[in-house]
Amino acid sequence: MELDNQNKGEKDKMRHSFGSIVKAYRERKGLTQLELAVKSKGELSTATISKAETDPSYNPKLTTFIKFYKIMDVPFEEIIATLEGTADDK
Repeated sequence: MELDNQNKGEKDKMRHSFGSIVKAYRERKGLTQLELAVKSKGELSTATISKAETDPSYNPKLTTFIKFYKIMDVPFEEIIATLEGTADDK
């Protein structure tokens, strides 16, 4: 039972994490992690993308955040709302 609660906690963290934004964007665009890395013109590696998407505690450096932000073309307000847990779930 405790493990179920722990897994639920991890899922809740991921739902409002930077990685959830990256993964949602990538899936909306129909891109693989490799294709997103190629789209970044070498600025982001598949390892960085994978870590962002799977590690609920991933907290990118500002320069990495900016790279993701520019490549994904997601409104800044949407990113903040998701991180704060106030975004509309779609």
